[in-house]
Amino acid sequence: MPKKEEQKGQAKQETGKTKELKIVTVHVVTRDKVVKNPRQMALLYIIDSLGPMHERTLHDIVKHIQDLGADLGYEFKSLGVGLHSMDLKSDLIALTYVGFAEVDPVRRKVRSTGEGKEALEKYGAPPGVVRVVEENRDNLRNLVALFDSQVDMQLRRKSERPTRRFPGIRLGRL
Repeated sequence: MPKKEEQKGQAKQETGKTKELKIVTVHVVTRDKVVKNPRQMALLYIIDSLGPMHERTLHDIVKHIQDLGADLGYEFKSLGVGLHSMDLKSDLIALTYVGFAEVDPVRRKVRSTGEGKEALEKYGAPPGVVRVVEENRDNLRNLVALFDSQVDMQLRRKSERPTRRFPGIRLGRL
């Protein structure tokens, strides 16, 4: 009898390489869970009240709001260009999954949807976050404009880099 060369979680291919099967558990995201999560509703409120912004800008603004005294519970790490929080990213994915937020495909900015605005009207956001955002609304909007312009410039530089084939010609907007 020939021996079986398959083990649990691995499958032998004809070329002799093995592939491992990784099982990852993912929590089911529903509108009810998002509405009951104060951190996600606070994030939705920030997106709705400060207008459309790049995701990178959102990370910086949330960090600034936390520094002003709002308790959101995000931990940030400095990565290359700016700050990043994995928890904020997963909350943003949850908001987009249930349809409360969306990314504008042309401008690449995160904005709240009509359904997200209805959820905010019906369920509201944590009062501490609302207070901090309302007290500093003008300052925060100026920071959003500043950070967004920086991100736009970085994105424009990437798209205007000369190509290998035509090093003297820049492709993109003039």
